[in-house]
Amino acid sequence: MPILPQAVLADEPLAFPPAPAYLQPLLLAWLGPLLTWLTQHLYHLIVARCPTHPLVRLAAAYDPAAVVTACAAYRHASGPGAPPTYTIAHLVRAEMVRVWAGSCSDPALERLLLTDLVARWFVGLPLLGPTPDHTTLHRFHAWLVRDQPHALFADVLAFLDRVDPEDPAATPQIADTFALASPAAPHGLIRVLLDLARHLVVDWQRHAPAEQQAALSALDLTLLHQPPPLYTADQRAAALGPVVALVRALDAALRPLLPTLPPAPRAAAQHWLDLLNKVLADEITTDAAGGVTERPAGQKGAYRLASAVDVEATFRKHAPDPAVFGYNAALATTKTRIRAAVILPGSTPDSAAPGALLEQQQAAGQPLPPQVIMDAAAGWGKTRAQVEAVTDGQTQVVARIPQSGGADATRFSPADFVLSADGTTCTCPNGVVSRQAYASGAGDGVQFRFSAQQCAGCPLAARCRAPVSKPTSPRTVYITPYHEHLRAAAAFNASAAGKALLAERWRVEPTIAWLVRYEGCRRARQVGRAAAQLHLYQACALRNLWRWLGRVARRGTPRPGERGEAAHATPA
Repeated sequence: MPILPQAVLADEPLAFPPAPAYLQPLLLAWLGPLLTWLTQHLYHLIVARCPTHPLVRLAAAYDPAAVVTACAAYRHASGPGAPPTYTIAHLVRAEMVRVWAGSCSDPALERLLLTDLVARWFVGLPLLGPTPDHTTLHRFHAWLVRDQPHALFADVLAFLDRVDPEDPAATPQIADTFALASPAAPHGLIRVLLDLARHLVVDWQRHAPAEQQAALSALDLTLLHQPPPLYTADQRAAALGPVVALVRALDAALRPLLPTLPPAPRAAAQHWLDLLNKVLADEITTDAAGGVTERPAGQKGAYRLASAVDVEATFRKHAPDPAVFGYNAALATTKTRIRAAVILPGSTPDSAAPGALLEQQQAAGQPLPPQVIMDAAAGWGKTRAQVEAVTDGQTQVVARIPQSGGADATRFSPADFVLSADGTTCTCPNGVVSRQAYASGAGDGVQFRFSAQQCAGCPLAARCRAPVSKPTSPRTVYITPYHEHLRAAAAFNASAAGKALLAERWRVEPTIAWLVRYEGCRRARQVGRAAAQLHLYQACALRNLWRWLGRVARRGTPRPGERGEAAHATPA
């Protein structure tokens, strides 16, 4: 037996109950005000019943009016077209509800706005009125990705700097990264080549002038329409040669014609041809006889493509965890708020995160912090020198110095060795001097060698040489061009100020845990780096607001409206 009456469950709308003819004009005249009163009355009861609901608390504390103003260009101000059903304020608040609901999809957000009365109230939708469908929500979200990805994050940060001041120029920041998986699935080499080639051919057939279509007619494109079986290693090996030959034939036939195409088709064809050539360069090797084989795992290129759907996603590998196909999300946070959030390609090393985060703050006109604290991934001398260059010496990297070559952390690192001013000698922690310098084959530094005779009887041998090292073997140390940065970092890390800052690094971990568990930041909603950047920006903006509201609740800090300031508007 249904819980609701059968009439409510029917597809037909519920008929208005019959009323005397003399009452109908009165009802029609007062129907609008009655519905408005009913909406406000019911919403008042709901808000009064749920005062601790996150959306209720957020509506009372923060007004996204500046974000609405920043998004005013979403709709043209004049010209043809019907009046919009939903205001930009509705759509901006709907995006905030999306993040509160775990960065949900457009259909899920549509259902939420239809069924959740608190969400409807927060967005400002009438009780009995229509709600935005998933296409309307998607169009606005896609516009944000392209035109205003940072609007909400920047406004929330400015709002918090007003109501809960924190001097960014005097507050250290803690940086870290985490994997943000792409919604696209990675594929094998042959599948990627065929998919990219298919995109190229389809774009060419649709947009290239008719006189240029003959270039495709002369090619055998059977492999694109009838892909070979790729279930076994033998099948993949047999298909690799013909697929590579087809890709090279497409490049030879179409690339010379690019200058003759209009700008838009030329850019599209250039894009797909460049991607195909990158895959060949990263994955394929050709022998003297012209045979093609796939490169071994350790010899493939960097930032490898593994999907024709998300061509910006790459593999993020952090041992011992499995590789994640997607992006490397980097954060810079203080004790109270996230101040920068950057989406990097998945294969970007973590050592690049501090520089990218500081560059984002520079571009936004934000003051730079005195220190950036991070794990040992940022402890290399090269990273410290890059941060120093990016900030003109304003910001210092605070991180433990990593052990070269995966050595035991209890052993001496290169920072414990002293390089002479002229770079010709190296002194070990025991005071022994080496003048045997050799150019490093793998890097741009110098290898200094201490002979077995020099190390004989050294009281520090247990901390300097590996347990498996033979007494007759020399001790080598790699001195990079950034050795002085490592020496200065080692001295600072040993100081009381350095130890205190290093002890603060843990504070970034709860922030990352919150984002991946509750804000949907373990997996991107849409493909593309720009979409992932908006996803991260919005999640960090709401996280900043939740943290501030939590501090307000714990400390009893008055909200802006309670300090005599202008209270923020709440939804109607």
